[in-house]
Amino acid sequence: MESVITTTEPEASPASGDIRPSRPLTDIITSQVTLLASYLTPVMESDDAEAIHKMRVTTRRLQASLDLLQTAGDQKKIRKLKKKLRDWRRVLSPVRNYDVFLLVIEKEGASRSSKRRQSFEHLKSILQKRRARRLAKARRYLKHVNLAEICSKLGLDAELWAPKKSAVEADQSPAQETQTEGPHAQTAAPLPEIIGERAIALRAAERIEQRLSEFQLLAAQSHPTTNPAELHQLRIAAKRLRYLLELVSGMGYGDAVRALAWLRLLQDRIGDWHDLEAIEEEIISIVSRRKFLKENIGESSRMLQAASHLQSKKKTLVAKLFPVKVPRTLQASSRRLVRSLRRKPARPATNDPYNE
Repeated sequence: MESVITTTEPEASPASGDIRPSRPLTDIITSQVTLLASYLTPVMESDDAEAIHKMRVTTRRLQASLDLLQTAGDQKKIRKLKKKLRDWRRVLSPVRNYDVFLLVIEKEGASRSSKRRQSFEHLKSILQKRRARRLAKARRYLKHVNLAEICSKLGLDAELWAPKKSAVEADQSPAQETQTEGPHAQTAAPLPEIIGERAIALRAAERIEQRLSEFQLLAAQSHPTTNPAELHQLRIAAKRLRYLLELVSGMGYGDAVRALAWLRLLQDRIGDWHDLEAIEEEIISIVSRRKFLKENIGESSRMLQAASHLQSKKKTLVAKLFPVKVPRTLQASSRRLVRSLRRKPARPATNDPYNE
């Protein structure tokens, strides 16, 4: 749960005339796959909570990038690749939740009396055991992750696979190694040939309009009594819009500094609220078990008191969160980027059929 400093820095508008990406989508995707491979190693071999968090974020960013390559026919099976990334992220979600729970419990326990601190320590011990079980389950699933498949389908450099391969090489069967390093990996078309730059820009413009519309609808429907699951969907919608705007800005179509800062702030506030809601449910789940309650009646009472304290903090966050007032700059920035994306290049690229 990190703090966000909003900025009043003015947003730059793209210059008129020829709008060309400053960083090709090819380079962005290559960088994202490289990062994904680098995070997978510590996730599989250590208890690095930061690597788990960054791997999840990278799967979401890469998913947003691949989405711009998806055509109507989806000849390159981009939808299937996006689903794989979503599955990898979801298997790590419970582990990430426990990491957040433990941070909150540690922070709350440090400011309590010795007696109450013991309750937090007991809860911390239980959460650590649950985290360990979830991480073991996630690793069994991620052991079969095949980053080479993504590299092959997108025509990326096979070296991007190296960091992941070294982490779990001992667990791969000879058949799997053959599939990973075989001739099939050399037959994919290079990434720039999958879809033209013009088509990417038009796809991005369409997705910004769609993501903005989805987010605005959820924001308008949210209120203090909103179901936690629905509020979580609002946070996901904010993430999707934010990562898409960041991606388009990175490609050189314009900036959305203030809009991105606001989305990040909203995302963090909902995240803080959701974390406390989830911890509350976790504590109730623990103490409601008959065997645990029978053996730890006094401890259960103190754990519920801790949940009550967290609940009061949750109410304070609700006061800051609602009503969700979407700033005009978000819509203005999105529209400006959409115009930039749809503006025809001054000189059509001869190797881009979508510009003809």
